[in-house]
Amino acid sequence: MSEFRYLTGRVVPIADRDVLDRIPRHHLPRCFGCGPENPDRLGVEVDFEGDKAVATIRFAPRFEGGPGLVHGGAVAAFFDDLIGFVPFAHQKPAVTAKLDVNYLQPVPLGWEMRGEAWLSSIEGRKLWAEAAGYGPDGSVMVEVGALFVQVGAEHFTRALERAYRPDEYYP
Repeated sequence: MSEFRYLTGRVVPIADRDVLDRIPRHHLPRCFGCGPENPDRLGVEVDFEGDKAVATIRFAPRFEGGPGLVHGGAVAAFFDDLIGFVPFAHQKPAVTAKLDVNYLQPVPLGWEMRGEAWLSSIEGRKLWAEAAGYGPDGSVMVEVGALFVQVGAEHFTRALERAYRPDEYYP
């Protein structure tokens, strides 16, 4: 029996390990999850271990949902950001089409959670990725499945051209 309830646990190996040194460690400078220029970011700092993108997080009190617990949306945002590095590790630029988050245990504020994300299968332009969040005792707290659709690099180039600029915001 697998250690996971909702995930396959299958891992597609990263073919070109040299690419991992060239992947930026943030999506955009102001990315909510990992952007170094965003003062409100989650603080996601991704690294790669084997064929997985990994990051640890200790949610700040401002992410409280229920009493003493991390808001589920903050947990989902952490995994959306982390799992978004997986297609790039496989040199397949892609966008998230679907993200399924299964909360197996509440995440207490102040606890360090380790996230691991990997590619589980490829079918044409469709990429399936999985992720798991582990508590300090190694228990699986969160399981995530995602569907990505591969796009050309020009998709991201065009997005950068119309990206949000802080001085252009009008409340």
